[in-house]
Amino acid sequence: MRRLNYFAFKQRKGIALLLVMFIAFASIVMLTTLYSSLAPRSISVRGQAQSDRALAIADGTVDRLLDQINNTGLSYSVVTPESETAIGEALVTQLLVDINGGSVSDGYDAVSANVRHYFYDIHTDTYYRLESGTADTGTLMNLSTGGTVTGGLAGIDATYASDNRWFELDANAKYWINPGTPDTWEIGATAFNLSKPDVKRTIRAEAQRGDITTNPVDVANGNWYIEGTRNDTFFSDYSGLYHSRVYFGRFEVTSGYVRSDSDLWMGGWAKDKVMAHGTVNDMAIDDGNRHDGRFGIDAVTLANAGALVTNGVPVANWPNGDAALATLFNNSKLSPYYVNHDTTIVFSVVGGVGKVSFDGGALLDIPANGAIYVNGDATVSGTLDGQVTVGASDDIFIGGNITYNDPPRTNKNTTPIDASLQDKLGLIARSDIIIPVSTYNANKTLRIDAAMLAVYGYFGLDTSASYAWHSINSSPHWVGIWNGSQSVYGSGSAPAVSSGSSVKGYEEQHTNYDYNLSNGARPPFFPAADDTVSSYLVYEVYAGSDLATLQALTRGQLTAVTAGSDPSAYAEGMRYKYRIGTTWYYFYGTDFNDHGDTLYTGAYAASKNSLYRVSWKEEIAQPVGSP
Repeated sequence: MRRLNYFAFKQRKGIALLLVMFIAFASIVMLTTLYSSLAPRSISVRGQAQSDRALAIADGTVDRLLDQINNTGLSYSVVTPESETAIGEALVTQLLVDINGGSVSDGYDAVSANVRHYFYDIHTDTYYRLESGTADTGTLMNLSTGGTVTGGLAGIDATYASDNRWFELDANAKYWINPGTPDTWEIGATAFNLSKPDVKRTIRAEAQRGDITTNPVDVANGNWYIEGTRNDTFFSDYSGLYHSRVYFGRFEVTSGYVRSDSDLWMGGWAKDKVMAHGTVNDMAIDDGNRHDGRFGIDAVTLANAGALVTNGVPVANWPNGDAALATLFNNSKLSPYYVNHDTTIVFSVVGGVGKVSFDGGALLDIPANGAIYVNGDATVSGTLDGQVTVGASDDIFIGGNITYNDPPRTNKNTTPIDASLQDKLGLIARSDIIIPVSTYNANKTLRIDAAMLAVYGYFGLDTSASYAWHSINSSPHWVGIWNGSQSVYGSGSAPAVSSGSSVKGYEEQHTNYDYNLSNGARPPFFPAADDTVSSYLVYEVYAGSDLATLQALTRGQLTAVTAGSDPSAYAEGMRYKYRIGTTWYYFYGTDFNDHGDTLYTGAYAASKNSLYRVSWKEEIAQPVGSP
């Protein structure tokens, strides 16, 4: 037994020794492995810490920028001569420039894309902003003191790029306009340690705060006028000049002077002065002789018209039309622009050049001297590009629409184009200017751009033809648009003839003066009216050196013109005036912002407590400023 026990003991003792030796070996292996991994693990821990700190700094930068938004520039405003979109961009540019850098003169696109660079010193807990140059040698601003630091980061810390002390922060903000809701700021910040620039963390956040509002502003950027005097008048100075009594229906509207050598019945709306050798009244013969007449741009009644209505004016000298026809004959008789028989004249524009044809023949250039004469009847239609007067020894028939390539200036407050480019057509018939049945049937709306003169006849429907009648209240109406001027001697017919509740012709007529004809700027050879007085007041478009100053004025800076304070100007449609030195300048009507684009004011404002984040997220692999 002892031998066995001893042997067993000896066996256990050997196994224990082997076990101790194995444990010692394993411990050596583990220690070796531990020591071999200690340096890389330490580096990994420091890199993770830098990444986490970069994320925290980026998040803190967003908060700092939100605080900057909350305390800087709470209200901005601009005036722009462009659109609501443009004013919004101008305001957003102002809002973003302090965050993103740049200048408001850089424009919206550039400022919105700018990235501003900040630096954070973890040793001193100080933020810097790069003002100019590069980070290593440029100019910085200490955001704690507001002081300027020259020489860049290298001037503060020679080893800034490798000592783990400095973080760079790249920041950008955008502003999104959302109509009907608070507008949205999007702020992005990327942070990284300059010693490890590849380890970047980016935070993007949105905040809603305030909004941008835009409103149109009344700026007098239309035409301005200055008083002058003249001693002569022409037939083309009137949207309507009539030798005999003239009647305007309730659907008719006139702009420009209307004058009669007899009585004038204004049953419609005369937007400018009306004059009669006899008497002006306000009855509409197509409305039971009701007092429907309205006067001036304010559409006042006859009782309140004042200087808008003048009775007892002189009679025009109509034989001047004969003299004009003789001049047209003499200036065309040796050229292809004289026709010794009834003819059809069609104006056209070919390749941007004005042309004219007779009886469907060859296309000719517009005559250089502007004279066309027909010994007989002339039928005229087409589109005119140029300045010409057609004279006819008998009648002129309207063959269809007659329009200008460059439209007439029927709004007094619009700017005239170069006088050499203005289209002007004169139609002078010794007898009548007639709208024939064929033209009437083909054109429920008929337009004539021309200065018309019927020397001894009428302008209207053919008295020897049969036209279909229709209800005077038809919808839509038959519409005649006469842009230019019309001077009519006789009253044998008119563009509309009514009988009770029926009418044949154009019951809705728009007689619009072409202001390109004013102050004597008539078509070639168009005659004077020969009612010269010693002098009379006119208002001429002002184009002098003070025009830009006048057109920048707002309604509140102007003096109102009233019928009592300035009756002559009021009767001419002038509603405001402004004095520079000793000269008064006048603004027509109340149509501000009528010259070019509408002007707007815009503002951005928000109270501090309206600022809050609406979203927050970390962007992966999308640093601020990256494509």
